[in-house]
Amino acid sequence: MPAIAVVGNINADLKTSVLHASPALFADGETSVPEIYETIGGGGANIAVAAALLGARVHFCGCVGEDRLGNDLAQCLRRHGVTPHLCRRGSSTGRSINLTWDNRHRHFLSSLPNNRLLTAADVDIPALALAGCRHLFRADVWFSTELLDGGNSRLFAQARALGIETSLDVNWDPEWTRDPNSPLSISHKEQLRRALPHVSWVHGNERELTIFSGADDLPRTCRLLIEQGAGGVIVHRGERGAAAFLPDQGWIEQPACPVASIVCESGSGDVFSAAFMHFAALPMPARLARCCEIASRYLEGALKLIPRLEAGSPSTSST
Repeated sequence: MPAIAVVGNINADLKTSVLHASPALFADGETSVPEIYETIGGGGANIAVAAALLGARVHFCGCVGEDRLGNDLAQCLRRHGVTPHLCRRGSSTGRSINLTWDNRHRHFLSSLPNNRLLTAADVDIPALALAGCRHLFRADVWFSTELLDGGNSRLFAQARALGIETSLDVNWDPEWTRDPNSPLSISHKEQLRRALPHVSWVHGNERELTIFSGADDLPRTCRLLIEQGAGGVIVHRGERGAAAFLPDQGWIEQPACPVASIVCESGSGDVFSAAFMHFAALPMPARLARCCEIASRYLEGALKLIPRLEAGSPSTSST
């Protein structure tokens, strides 16, 4: 079985049960929730573990601090079937607080000093190829300055030269929360666009992709990304399912699978991406359908694909 390589963030995520979107949350007081818990986090680490629990062979490349949390996260990767390739820097390992509202919006509070220190030199593409990796997924692209400034392009180019398919998850640049049209935001987007000629698949939700492209609508966004060099576009559409845009097949839509109730929405996009790589042998319509099914089962809590840090043994799932 070909292996998957994921490059991205790794940190701890503090999560709560789904919160009612209310102005009271921003006022003095206290709100009780059914549960608060900690999981492995970072888009890259989430995707790596989810893919491994779905049955894939997975290698993860990232950066942790020289602290106990970094050790715990490395052990969590191994315990759930991921081969870690972790550099260590003299910083603390980061944490995020994930807030998910019942109106399907979410917000992350994050302090991720370790992930900002990841460099292209920390990712050995030839070694990953020798280990059998045939897909390289780059998550959390906005955090490392060195990778954003040419490093991503070098990694993708190396991978493609060795016959490895590549994916780029656009995700949300924290700078966009302040101003998606600020000089820094514009610079970030221009830097990342230079990598597109080496990218097989661009992933993102509709809002992320349109902000990144600068277009007014999704069809124009997809065309622009293809014109700038991407091989295809995968659109995460939440309750509307998913879609793909390919130059030779055009627009392909897949409706979402019904979800009785949402246990945790945070990480559902990462789970979708993990399934997309794992079910690469399927034709695109069937591939999207399988990804939507896996994402819906995760949302309902039927598939435990992002493990809690306190768990003493691997999560189990059936696909």
